Amino acid sequence: MSVMKISTIGSSLLVAEELYRVTEMFFNNKVEMFNKYDIRQLPKHLPEDLFVVLPTRVEQASQFVPREKILGVELLPEPQLYVEVAKIPEGKAVGIFNNNSAQGNQIVAYLHSYGLDQFNYTVIPFDELTDSEVIERVGQVEVLIGMKGFVGSNEVLFKQYRDALRSECKIISFNRTIKPQGIMDIMERITLFNYQSMAKEAQEISNVLHSKIQEIMAISGSISHSMGLTRKSIEDTKQMIKKQLHEVGLTIHIASDLEKAASQIDQTVQLIKRVANQTNLLGFNASIEASRAGDAGRGFTVVAQEIKRLADESRQSVELIRKLIQDIQEVSGKIVPVMELLTEEFKEIDTSILQISERSQSDSVSMQAIGQALEEIGATSERLLEQYNRLVS
Repeated sequence: MSVMKISTIGSSLLVAEELYRVTEMFFNNKVEMFNKYDIRQLPKHLPEDLFVVLPTRVEQASQFVPREKILGVELLPEPQLYVEVAKIPEGKAVGIFNNNSAQGNQIVAYLHSYGLDQFNYTVIPFDELTDSEVIERVGQVEVLIGMKGFVGSNEVLFKQYRDALRSECKIISFNRTIKPQGIMDIMERITLFNYQSMAKEAQEISNVLHSKIQEIMAISGSISHSMGLTRKSIEDTKQMIKKQLHEVGLTIHIASDLEKAASQIDQTVQLIKRVANQTNLLGFNASIEASRAGDAGRGFTVVAQEIKRLADESRQSVELIRKLIQDIQEVSGKIVPVMELLTEEFKEIDTSILQISERSQSDSVSMQAIGQALEEIGATSERLLEQYNRLVS
C-alpha cells in the first residue's frame, strides 16, 4: 500500500520547519514526511499528497498547489508560555516578535483567551517592517515573546537586532504544537488516503483478476469448442470404421465365393481335360484306321488329324486355366485370414475410439462445469469491480 507523503508550507522556511516538526512528532510512523517549503520559493510539480499550512496561508498556497491537497492547521503555543507570561509584572512593555502580523496577532489572541490581557502587547512583524522600524519597536519593549525559531540565540533576533535590545529586556521563547482539532483533521486525511489507496490497489487487483478470468474463460471456450470438434471427428471415424468393417466383410464373403467358384471351375476343367484326352485318343485311332483304308480313308485322315490338333490345343488351354485357378485359390486362401485379422483390429480400434469418446464426453461435461464456475467468478469479479469504483470515487 502507498504511504502518504506530507510536506509543510510556511510564510518562511522557519515556519515551515516548525509545522514540519510538530507534524512529524505526531504522525512520523504513519506517513512519509517529505519536505518543507517557503511559500515564496515553491518549486513546480510537487509530488506530495498533502501540504500542511497555517490557516492564514491556505489561500496563498492554493495559488501554487491544488486546493484539495492543502490542509490548514492551527498551532497553539505550548502551556509553558502562559505560565511565563503570567509571571510578568504589570506595567511592563511586552512585544510579540514574529515574522508576520497575522500570526503575531494570533499569539496575542491566545494570551487574551487565558486572561493575560493586562498588557498592551506590541506586535513586531519583522518581515513586514523595515529594519529601522524593527529596531525602534524592539528597543521600546521590556519583555519580548517569540518562537524559539525567531528569538533563539542563533536566530533572527540575535543575529540581526541584538544591539537594539535593552540590557534588561527579558526574552520568553516558546514552541507551538498542533491543536487537537488539527490532529484530528490530519488523521482524517491520512485515513482517507489509506482507504483510497487500499481501494485503488484492490481495484487494480480486481481488474487483473477480471482480465485473467476473461482469458481463462476464452481458453475454456476454445477447449470446449475443440472438444466438440474432437467428438465429431471421433463419431465420423466410428462411422468410417463401421463402413470399412462392412466392406471387409463383403470382401471376405466374395473371396469365399470366389474360392468355391474356382473349385467348381477346377472340377469342370478336369472333366474337359478327360474329354480332350479321350478325343485325342479317338482321333489317333481314327488316323490309324484311315491309313488302313487306303485311298478311301484319306479324307477322313485329314479330319482325324484336325480333331487330334484341336484336342491338343484344348488340353493346353485347360492346363493354363487350371494353373490360373490354382493361383486364384492360393490368393483367396491368403485374403481370408488377412481380412479376418483386419476385422479384429478394426474392432479393437472401434473399442478404443468408444473409450476416447466417453472420456471426451466426460471431459466436455467437466469443462462446461468449469466454464460455468468461471462465469460465476467473473460475474462476482465484475460486481467487486463496480464496488471498488464506487469506493475510489
